Amino acid sequence: MAILGKIRNQGVILILVIALALFAFIIQGVLTSSGQKQSDAVGYVGDTEIDRENFARKVENASQRGGANVSQVQAVNSVWEQEVRNAVLDQQIKAAGIQVTDERVAEIVKANYKSNPQFQNEDGSFSEAAFKAEVDRIDPSVWNDYVLDIAANARQEQFFNLLKSGLIATNVDGEMEYRMENDMRSFTFVNIPYNTIADGLVEVTKSEIDAYVDQHKDQFKVEAQRDIEFVLFEDNASPADKEALKTDLNKLLTTQTQRNLSTNKDYTIPAITDATNLEAYVSQNSDLPYNNRYTMVSNLPAAAMAVTSLEKGQTFGPYEDGEYMKLSLIENKKVINDSVQNRRIVIDYAGAQRTASSVTRNKEAAKKIADSIFNIIGQNKASFDSKFDYFKENKEVANSQDIGWVIYSGNARNYSPKFTEFLYENDKETIGVVETVFGYQIIRIDDVAAAKDAIKLATVSKKILASKQTGKDLYTKTVKFQQAAKSGDFIALAKENGVTPTPVKNLKTLDETLPTIGKNRSIVKWAFNEERSLGDVDRFETSKGYVIVKITKKSEAGNMSSEEASSKVAPILRKKKKAQLIMDKINSKDIAEIATNQGQTTKTASTVNRKNPTIPGVGEEPLVVGTAFGLAQGATSKPIAGVDGVFVIKVIAIENAPDLQSYAANANTIAIQSANQSTSQLVEALKKSVEIEDNRTVFY
Repeated sequence: MAILGKIRNQGVILILVIALALFAFIIQGVLTSSGQKQSDAVGYVGDTEIDRENFARKVENASQRGGANVSQVQAVNSVWEQEVRNAVLDQQIKAAGIQVTDERVAEIVKANYKSNPQFQNEDGSFSEAAFKAEVDRIDPSVWNDYVLDIAANARQEQFFNLLKSGLIATNVDGEMEYRMENDMRSFTFVNIPYNTIADGLVEVTKSEIDAYVDQHKDQFKVEAQRDIEFVLFEDNASPADKEALKTDLNKLLTTQTQRNLSTNKDYTIPAITDATNLEAYVSQNSDLPYNNRYTMVSNLPAAAMAVTSLEKGQTFGPYEDGEYMKLSLIENKKVINDSVQNRRIVIDYAGAQRTASSVTRNKEAAKKIADSIFNIIGQNKASFDSKFDYFKENKEVANSQDIGWVIYSGNARNYSPKFTEFLYENDKETIGVVETVFGYQIIRIDDVAAAKDAIKLATVSKKILASKQTGKDLYTKTVKFQQAAKSGDFIALAKENGVTPTPVKNLKTLDETLPTIGKNRSIVKWAFNEERSLGDVDRFETSKGYVIVKITKKSEAGNMSSEEASSKVAPILRKKKKAQLIMDKINSKDIAEIATNQGQTTKTASTVNRKNPTIPGVGEEPLVVGTAFGLAQGATSKPIAGVDGVFVIKVIAIENAPDLQSYAANANTIAIQSANQSTSQLVEALKKSVEIEDNRTVFY
């Protein structure tokens, strides 16, 4: 234990896994070591501090796992939710005295790894040496987080199991569930929809909205929000910039002499038409790599379509194609079978790609085998078929593969270049030997289809970028706009400058994506900076250009204002007023008479239950259906303010399900449902029971 204590004090994680006992030894070092808290924190959950350094490390790990599909803010939010969940549960787990032994954590860690073939011996048993090597490779802090998460999850599992074991449903609960689903009512009804009264006839005042919000404060709590508007001055090349690019590309049509400033000697750049190595020529002069493939004429971009009228050796351009200015030389034109059906016999060797470790023959031996098989086959289909079938069953020497159709304009890119070259340079029924990175292949072309015109281009491409002068002019223009926007009309200024103003409403502190410009946390953080005031304007440099932003509205965290809540509250209050207006006009207890007076028709709802309180042709009306179950047969209800309108119903049939000897099955169903919902419900309840301080926006 003295050694273990020394290891902990030094903060080193020792991984020496020989048996389960050593697993426990490793895990114990992680679980019992303690680190010093940082003075700043990402947040607090009750008395629990969410340490910034640990949080940042977990965010980085989450970002790496998610790759390009997960932004930093998404990773931050994911880690935050997990940290808050762990914090609120840990407080309850500690109070309940729940603990997980180091041995149990070790068992879980081992179980997570032992099914992976990477950590198995030849007999399928767990390889402790392979596991140790893997752990040694992992960053200690990452491994530390992993083990702590395993331990936390194990404690939470115990806690939730205890919680679920305490959730039971009685026989009375089971009977209620049974009755809700199986007792039925049928009734006639009249429905006077709310839309029979125009919204304009029902006034909802600001004071009424304020009163409603005050009575339902929890429903109208909002985060701090900002409204902004912005314009984007795109950093695009000017017409003069494009002409300059064309001039540079045109120089490649003639031989050029230039001076090497290092050697002070002249050197010659040949015209593209005189280049002896087009691949090298394109590589030296282009922003895009040389393309050695043919392009189907039908797949040419519209900007290059005119090239099809030219002959081999001629040039086309310069022409603008998307983000590039291009100059193309026609290398060749021919007809290509876009689809080629083929089979092959592969003879691999040690060192070839995707070759099994059991293969020991060298490249020379593989070539001899391929040549000997090909000498037997020749160009005879029957001989090829015979060998193909043989090696399909006997894979020791060679492996038969039915590739099927390879599409030049499609999946051909997934195959070895030498393999596809054979397919598209030979005729149907040709058999040949090809050396590829996967070994030697004896290929037979079984069929061809979809012959199409194709063209091979050597294209020098230059990215269309704004020049320094254009950038300088744009900078000056945006500075003037920024200064004018501080006191002037933002929208009018945008129109004068030929840019489009984009309004963004209800921006929240952790938002990151803005219309047209994508992810930009800098703008969002600026808008929520404590020093910012309504009407502030600032300029931001982005990958797309300069963005000028103005704050048009500030709303701090709290309850919605009447204006903000109006869209949600006004319909509720309006419906309530309409219901009262409709009820005031009902002065009869006879459904048929009410229907006639209100211009409606009577309808019937048959065998409706409380588990699914849906009225055919109307929708869910729980209050209406619930009222039906409270009436005797033949009884008529008072007017009911339902979801869709005001209802009056008359019960015409009562069908109660027969009593059961036991409702245990129904009670069990309730208990299972409650247990399944309990974990998420408990976590949400615990979150509401503690004070949570969220400082994410300070750091991200």
